[in-house]
Amino acid sequence: MKTILLENIVKNAIVSILLIALYPTVYSSFNALQFLDKSTAVSFLAAIGLVSVIACFGNFAFTYEKIKDQKFDHRLFAHVTTSLLMLIIGLTLEMTSVVVQVVIGNFVIFNFCLFLLYVASVFYDFWDLNRVEL
Repeated sequence: MKTILLENIVKNAIVSILLIALYPTVYSSFNALQFLDKSTAVSFLAAIGLVSVIACFGNFAFTYEKIKDQKFDHRLFAHVTTSLLMLIIGLTLEMTSVVVQVVIGNFVIFNFCLFLLYVASVFYDFWDLNRVEL
């Protein structure tokens, strides 16, 4: 159990570092929406929301109960799958934040809620790992 828990900590740290490193790119890419009309920005929000829902569904449907923790390849596939889904969730939350800034300006409480949503997803990942007897 200790090995998979350590791997999960490293996985979530790497995903968080990637999200922090990618934020300037997300910001500059979506900040260009200021030159488009607001209805286009709202359309982007709808598309981002769809991607986010799909990633959340995949992330919450996954469970560590079904992996064999003694096999490295099973743990690796589990970590790669959850890290990709967590990365997509984080990126869509970043994109949502930037598009909302374009549409209505900086909304600190909304951004804080998006941050808490990502933190909750990370906590869920650890909870799912800890609730099973591996």
